[in-house]
Amino acid sequence: MFVRFLEDTNWLLILSLVFGSAALAVLGDSLGSKYGKKRMSLFGLRPKHTSRLITAFTGALIAVGVLAVMSVFSQDVRTALFGMKMLQQQMYDLQFQLTRSEENAQQARVSLAEASASLDLTSFELDSMRNDQLILELQRDELQASLSLMREESRQLRDQIKALRSDAIALSANVLLGQSAFEPGMSREEISQRINVLKQQVRLNVLTLISNRSLTRMRDVPVEFDQETEAALIEELAGADMRQYVRALSGENYVFGENLRINVRLENGTSILTYRDGTPVYRKFFAGSDTAKPEEVLHIFLRELRNKALNDGILPDPATNNVGTLEGEAFFSAVDELGRIGGPVIISAIASGDIYTEGPVVIDIIFEE
Repeated sequence: MFVRFLEDTNWLLILSLVFGSAALAVLGDSLGSKYGKKRMSLFGLRPKHTSRLITAFTGALIAVGVLAVMSVFSQDVRTALFGMKMLQQQMYDLQFQLTRSEENAQQARVSLAEASASLDLTSFELDSMRNDQLILELQRDELQASLSLMREESRQLRDQIKALRSDAIALSANVLLGQSAFEPGMSREEISQRINVLKQQVRLNVLTLISNRSLTRMRDVPVEFDQETEAALIEELAGADMRQYVRALSGENYVFGENLRINVRLENGTSILTYRDGTPVYRKFFAGSDTAKPEEVLHIFLRELRNKALNDGILPDPATNNVGTLEGEAFFSAVDELGRIGGPVIISAIASGDIYTEGPVVIDIIFEE
């Protein structure tokens, strides 16, 4: 360590200061002695005082020389001599900034403590809200279970009421009781006669439907038509320039009883030729499958046929939403023929007669292998 101290020491600077100071001291002493022996006087001083002045001036030069040399060779000396006040001011500024930083840090610690307390409170409130949410979810599940149970009970009650009502209903609402077509140019007498024929058809259909419902043969059931509506309808049909249809529908649900009276409403509209006799109404290709039963294939075909007819503007039966009926004998005959083919087949529904807007859709089923 001592060796390193000797190596790091600036011996050149030290020796220069020592020899320079010694030289200046010798020079000052020589000058003082010289001026003292000659008894010279400077600035009117006595020779003894002049000698002392020269000695003091020499000592000052030594100090100035030492400071100058050290200032040249040392940054720290220059800073200590010429920048001390600036350093002190910087120290004061740094001390002030440190004090401010400590105050800010103290405020930050206080804010952090408050934030931590607020966070703890928020966490507690969040836990409380989660507990409340769990309670609400449990209550919701209980309510949903109760609601499902109530819906099931309501459905059972509706089914029971429906069953009771269906046994008591003699004729449901919106049942198609009859329909007729009227060509343009018919006279009022011809229209009136055809409406009377329609009314007779309606009465016959009402008796048949109610007899089938009650399982007893009904001899007579009062059937009523609105006379004002009928008169207005005759006038409208007489002035029509296109083919018109008239449909007779039951007005509401009618229950068996002593005062059973059937009110019938008449509806009319334009009758357009939708399918001509012998033209295909609907065709579909079935690839054939071992798992597909002929009955299922035919049911799918008839359902799609109904949707096609509805899209083409055929009016359905309001009570059943059907556009026509296929007799049971014809259906099972078609099933047998489809079963015999077994493989890929094209099923076509061919119009059996002209089919207008009011329907019904009467078809013949044809299979093409």
